[in-house]
Amino acid sequence: MNMKWIRPWIVPLLVAISVAACTPATPGTAPGGPGSPSPQAGRTLNITMRVEPPTILEGSVDRSAVHKPLFAATLGAWSLQEEPYPVLAEAVPQLDTDQWKVSPDGRMETVYRLRSGLTWHDGTPLTAEDFVFTLRAERARVEWGLEQSSAELRQIDEITAPDPSTVVIAWRQPYTEAAAPDLIPFPQHIVEPPLDQGDPELFGNLPYWNVEWVGAGPYRIEGWERGAYIEGTAFDDYALGAPKIGNVRLTWGNDPNVNLTQMLAGTADIALDGSLRFEQARTLKERWQSDGEGTIMLNPTSLRYMQTQYRPDYVQPRALLNPDVRAAILHAIDRPTLAETMIEDRTMVADTVPPRTAAYYQAVDDATSKFPYDLRRTEQLMAGAGFTKGSDGVYTSPEEERFHVEVRGVSGGQEEQDTTIVNDFLHRAGFEGQILLLPSSARAVGDEIKGTFPGLTLNNNTLQRGLGLDKWHSSRIGRPETNWVGGNRQGYANPEYDRLHDLWRTTLNRTEATQHLIQMMKLLSEEVAYLPLYYNFQVVAHTTELTGPQSITPDSTRYGNIHQWAWR
Repeated sequence: MNMKWIRPWIVPLLVAISVAACTPATPGTAPGGPGSPSPQAGRTLNITMRVEPPTILEGSVDRSAVHKPLFAATLGAWSLQEEPYPVLAEAVPQLDTDQWKVSPDGRMETVYRLRSGLTWHDGTPLTAEDFVFTLRAERARVEWGLEQSSAELRQIDEITAPDPSTVVIAWRQPYTEAAAPDLIPFPQHIVEPPLDQGDPELFGNLPYWNVEWVGAGPYRIEGWERGAYIEGTAFDDYALGAPKIGNVRLTWGNDPNVNLTQMLAGTADIALDGSLRFEQARTLKERWQSDGEGTIMLNPTSLRYMQTQYRPDYVQPRALLNPDVRAAILHAIDRPTLAETMIEDRTMVADTVPPRTAAYYQAVDDATSKFPYDLRRTEQLMAGAGFTKGSDGVYTSPEEERFHVEVRGVSGGQEEQDTTIVNDFLHRAGFEGQILLLPSSARAVGDEIKGTFPGLTLNNNTLQRGLGLDKWHSSRIGRPETNWVGGNRQGYANPEYDRLHDLWRTTLNRTEATQHLIQMMKLLSEEVAYLPLYYNFQVVAHTTELTGPQSITPDSTRYGNIHQWAWR
């Protein structure tokens, strides 16, 4: 049987192939409220993801993300309809009320009343003072180079606690996501004593950040064996109600074929966070469709793209600093064929960051420069940059001689495959590419490795809230003095882009904000600041015995209803 995947813009925000014999949980409502335990509440939920998270605070959705909603909680979260809903707070603030005030000078204040009876996993009461302390601790982590300051953290001026149940956040300027901030609170009674010692190394290496984590999420950590597994048990006092599944166990593996085997063998109940790729999803669907053993969701929430090095001290060859050369490289890649090979869909070629499922996609696409596969255009642009082909067909110039460029990727699976294909296209076009494949573990923890690549590196940009666009903000450039922490790995800097990005993230009127986004995308494409390849799917596959997993959309909180997952 020749199977085709449903086009993701036909079923907005989700490609779902359900081979289960029953209807999946209805998505969209804000998850909450206690529920009665299922008969199998004591059965452990086995989750497999791609890599082990370094800490609870770190991770990315194509490697490891589910640990955050499992073990941590925030004031609020976002539904599939892009609407905020309360978690630790009783309600989310509403604009132009006493709970959300905007001053004439642009400063803001939001007020959150905490639910009654909140506690940490160790039973200690969770109060507004914990949020006040968290801001102090987060700023210390940034100052000491333990993490990069987020856009949200930069916006927060002050957090105060008029009483134990009221959190007041003062914002330096309008912030569009203030209704449900991402700030994960820390327990003051645990984290304050080591912070007060003033030792960055001691503070950064606290077992608290991983194996001894105490949070307020639906599950508490019972055991974390580094390199092997994380085990958790249901936290009955969770703000939105006791989880329906009593125990969870997280394992990880960078080999998607091994993860596929676990799903087929029944030793894993759900595979997510990049543990399966499209090839494995196709195999799993073929095996499951005859006997209705599971559900597979393909979520088009990732952009596959190439970064080029912008730092003069590291770039090689220096011609990569020329936007015409970057454009020539993009013209040299047959991206429709690449998309067809990788995900069986030529129409998933990307020219910009926002996915086709976004309401504003067409307006962004209309303003975006296009770089179709065109080797003649490549040759014209390279000639303008001073390069001609030598007798062996490789571009050369008097200044840089042969155009030799390193092409980095991740070993194994789809990422190794598309890196190899891209390098082959470059060879055919006259660029002497040399592949360097790094293990996923090195890419996950090696910030210096990520920031000092000399040429090209293939990467994934997760299309979640903010679309990952702070990757090109100069404030997020990783440097030696910040331990290379920062999402802007390539070192791109443009004051106009920073200005537009800041406006986009602070404009409360959605129509005006979209106009800023369009200008941002236009600027990036004109400068060829990144080389978009194709939109990729994130696979979530689970057995029919598990109910509750929902679609993944760019603007919703991933796995926000995990406390409602249940056994049939």
